Amino acid sequence: MTVSTTTNKVNYIGNGVATTFAIPFPFLEKEHLTVRQLLNDIQTERTDWTVSNGNMVFATAPEENAQIVIMREVPLTQETDYRENEILPAETLERDFDKLTMQIQQLKEQADRAVTVDVFEDTDATSLIPSIRQSVSDTAGYAETAREMLALAEQQAGNAALSARTADEQAQLATDKALEAANTLANKADKDVYASKTVYGVAKWGTSAVAETTPAVIVQSWHNGSSWYRVWSDGWIEQGGSLVGATASFTWPKPFSNTNYTVVSTPVIYNSYGVQSVSITEKTNSSISWAGSNYTSTSWYACGY
Repeated sequence: MTVSTTTNKVNYIGNGVATTFAIPFPFLEKEHLTVRQLLNDIQTERTDWTVSNGNMVFATAPEENAQIVIMREVPLTQETDYRENEILPAETLERDFDKLTMQIQQLKEQADRAVTVDVFEDTDATSLIPSIRQSVSDTAGYAETAREMLALAEQQAGNAALSARTADEQAQLATDKALEAANTLANKADKDVYASKTVYGVAKWGTSAVAETTPAVIVQSWHNGSSWYRVWSDGWIEQGGSLVGATASFTWPKPFSNTNYTVVSTPVIYNSYGVQSVSITEKTNSSISWAGSNYTSTSWYACGY
């Protein structure tokens, strides 16, 4: 036999079904083979196998995702006794050379998995492992510090975001208060104007001065672009705006309390057919739909309670 490959181990992944696995390297004895299994981070040695036609056959199929390693581990011994002037069969000599080659390959496989130092490194091998362990410990400490710093940074970022939201809320509150103050002043000015126009007279049945009229005042107003509305203290609502298109269906900026309101619309574009009428197709307290023709936009005004 010859040893024409340097391979002395092979890896497989179990699927829970397969029981036969090829052995792609030569071996002298069945006892020179070992099988190790890694499943769920637990490593064990499998012994429930036989060799048949260069294959390893398991009694029980390795579980799905189980890692299987078949290795050749040759004893580091030489058991042939060579004697002077005896006939030395070529097969015996070749087998010993094969075993020696396998031993060398076995040691090389172990050395390839070993931690080594540079050829110019003078570190004592006995201190290498403690040095590695210390480095691993230091790295774990650095990683823990990094995690703590990351957590602190995330907390600070959260606090900054909360502060930003609080500032936005305070700014919005200040804006709302300013608008409220402006509306209050405007309403007060309206009340003063109407109060100055109140008509007073003397009642026929007495001498006390009685107000003959109590005028309403604006209590709420709003505008956005061409749309606007104002609400009076007696519930009267006025609103207006403009729409694009001959057919319109929209929601009132300020809903009425009922459908007993008045709507006036004026087409903006004229043509040879003259001004066309607008036909209301649906009317609710919160919306309206109308249809017309031969114009591209309409100005509207509505009032009621």
